[in-house]
Amino acid sequence: MIDIYTDGACSGNPGPGGWGALLRAGGKETELCGGEPGTTNNRMELLAVIEALQSLRQPTAARVYTDSQYVQKGISEWIHGWKRRGWKTAGKEPVKNEDLWRRLDTLVSGHQLEWHWVRGHNGHPENERADALARAGLEQARKVERLGSALVGDVPLKASSKRDHSCPILHIQHATVYRGDTCVFSDFSFALHEGEHAAVLGPNGAGKSTLLKLLSGEVHAMPKDETRMTLFGEEHWNVWDVRKQIGVVSHDLQREYLICAEGLNVILSGFYASNDTYDYQQFSKTQMTKAYEVMEELGIVDLSGRRFGHLSTGEQRRFLLGRALVHDPPVLVLDEPTSGLDLKACFQYLDFLRTQIAKGKTVLLVTHHLHEIPPEIDRVIFFKDGKIVADGSKSTVLANDRVSRLFDSTITLVQANGWYQALPG
Repeated sequence: MIDIYTDGACSGNPGPGGWGALLRAGGKETELCGGEPGTTNNRMELLAVIEALQSLRQPTAARVYTDSQYVQKGISEWIHGWKRRGWKTAGKEPVKNEDLWRRLDTLVSGHQLEWHWVRGHNGHPENERADALARAGLEQARKVERLGSALVGDVPLKASSKRDHSCPILHIQHATVYRGDTCVFSDFSFALHEGEHAAVLGPNGAGKSTLLKLLSGEVHAMPKDETRMTLFGEEHWNVWDVRKQIGVVSHDLQREYLICAEGLNVILSGFYASNDTYDYQQFSKTQMTKAYEVMEELGIVDLSGRRFGHLSTGEQRRFLLGRALVHDPPVLVLDEPTSGLDLKACFQYLDFLRTQIAKGKTVLLVTHHLHEIPPEIDRVIFFKDGKIVADGSKSTVLANDRVSRLFDSTITLVQANGWYQALPG
């Protein structure tokens, strides 16, 4: 049994905020914290629990302690009615912080949890520690806010489609990232520029999925003075705005997507970065037309009325690619895009990918299969044990000895028409 103590803090509400979590199993403890420059106290209370549960790497029995009745009652009582009403309150208003409640609802389904409310600032030792962690996250958020103000005066930073082409799309500097008790990245740095197509290659457990979760805002780096992370040149941003500029197709998304969603709604959900569509979401004629254009391009119009759970793996993957493309993002991030596909579906999917590159989209491909790297991708980065062990042009990095060391196995590479394949021995 794990004991989890969480807390959130906010200055201004809305304003800079922080979250903190203390996890205890036996005699071992883990501390987590983070923050956001523009947020609310309720969001930080929710995010504290989400980050704590997200750090658990397997189904777990746990007691969760929070001083937020909003969180404790919300997850124990109110959420059932919200879900029945399509994430609306009894007054037929959209549920506030729906994005976080959905994330929490997905996370709790994998664990056996007891929810306990404790009175805040009342001498409860673990709650006081969680509060201190939340305030540490708040201070980090304030530093980011001050830095942003120093850069742009009194104009608040926000995600924008007008990007400085001299700035990297993604720039991570000196990041330390934990997943549970495991330090995945230590002093990690990485950059991706617009138009620079790259493939991240590495064995299972190398840190590839953590990089994706950093991009999507599902995990956060430890708040350290030397740590910086920018997306499209901005150090703090609205995560939902960024998700509309980066189209992500991942195994996690495919596994978690609602099986009852109809194909058309899978595509339309890309406009809201949501899991399925809901009554309160409105779609214009232009958006509907765009959804059908994307389905036509991907050859899935005839499947638009079929439920996601009734589609084949390849068909699901194409709908999720359409979901990522429907708002025409400048960047695509793909996680092992052909895993589980037969040869025909694999080749079709790679053709779709090459078409998007030809249209000018920047592509970041995360994989451990060399055959997924199309000829248009020239930069290859090797990940191993949470570190970048090689980074350069494909012709230089993809060598027999380097790939063999990466996977701790004797590997021979073959090439044909700009494609690579790995053979044993």
